[in-house]
Amino acid sequence: MREARLVGSLKYRNLRYTKNHPLRIPRVSLLLEFLDAIDLITEEEKVEGRPATMEELLLFHDREYIETLIEADRCQCVPKGARERFNIGSYENPVSPAMFRGSSLATGSSIQTAELFLEGYTAFNPAGGMHHAFRDRANGFCFINDPVITIEFLKRRGFGKILYLDLDAHHCDGVQDAYYEDDSVYVFSLHQSPEYSFPFKRGFLEERGSGRGRGYNLNVPLPKGLNDTEFLFVLEKSLTYVRDVFDPEVYVLQLGTDPLLEDPLSKFELSNVGFLEAFRLVRDFLGEGVYLGGGGYHPIALARAWTLIWCDISGREAPQKINPSGRKVLKDVEWEEFDDDVDRSYMFELLKDPPRGGEVREEIKDLISKVKALVYS
Repeated sequence: MREARLVGSLKYRNLRYTKNHPLRIPRVSLLLEFLDAIDLITEEEKVEGRPATMEELLLFHDREYIETLIEADRCQCVPKGARERFNIGSYENPVSPAMFRGSSLATGSSIQTAELFLEGYTAFNPAGGMHHAFRDRANGFCFINDPVITIEFLKRRGFGKILYLDLDAHHCDGVQDAYYEDDSVYVFSLHQSPEYSFPFKRGFLEERGSGRGRGYNLNVPLPKGLNDTEFLFVLEKSLTYVRDVFDPEVYVLQLGTDPLLEDPLSKFELSNVGFLEAFRLVRDFLGEGVYLGGGGYHPIALARAWTLIWCDISGREAPQKINPSGRKVLKDVEWEEFDDDVDRSYMFELLKDPPRGGEVREEIKDLISKVKALVYS
């Protein structure tokens, strides 16, 4: 078994989005503090993240866009024309220390994660997975597209067939656009249907690349109320088809936790044990990969889910009960529930959710039939 490494930093405490932004919440720093409190990580297993270099950022992004991000970060203002040209300074993508410094740290950490993978470790960068950013435009809370930069890094290390697999509740429009006509990268995303969810108008099943290959991306848009059984059914079937037509040399897995029931920005209803089973299914199919974080807007749900992922990566048995130190870390988070009439006290007592299974709806079975036909077309 490979040794495990978690790439992170407590510096994210001071690299936060603006007040009332969905990503204002503690995420990576909370995970690190929680893992320490419940004795599930050693100092040797922690790797301090580093910022990306300009050369690394330019593996995907336009120089003028990056230089404008740097200037906006320096002055904590919107440079003239930046909002119109680059979507910098909107409510969605506000000026804040997270904009460049936080995004650069997350991106450098994703490259470190790929480097550790190539050195024989199993590595996870929970700050990564910012999949909405475009080459020259901020989008969907994302300023720098670290998944694309990580894929470009792997390409330059000689990999000719790379699978990008995205489990976030939102479609990976920035990654899809980057590889829409590139036979060497297969982009596969499970997400909420764009009929009711961001990014809207993007992520439909019918969206395909226009190159010579069998298809450069597979979008599986899913209905509201998705349960564990349905999510695992869709993932297993779809991944079987994808692997059959595109046997990757390496894969990058995005592990956004917003499919969880508690998350305020999605309409899925997964448990964290269902999410863990999805992660295990991917590893069983494909072996080890490069693991990145992603969305997730309920800090307590996120910390619990990523803790289960970390336990699996590092070969630990996850405890069922959260110890007093761990409970204190979670209870100290400044966070107001969106559904304040719902009892979430279980999240402070137990690490694992009860499974949230159920029947597989006919519309999902019909969708998988269409997926199969499309992948093999």
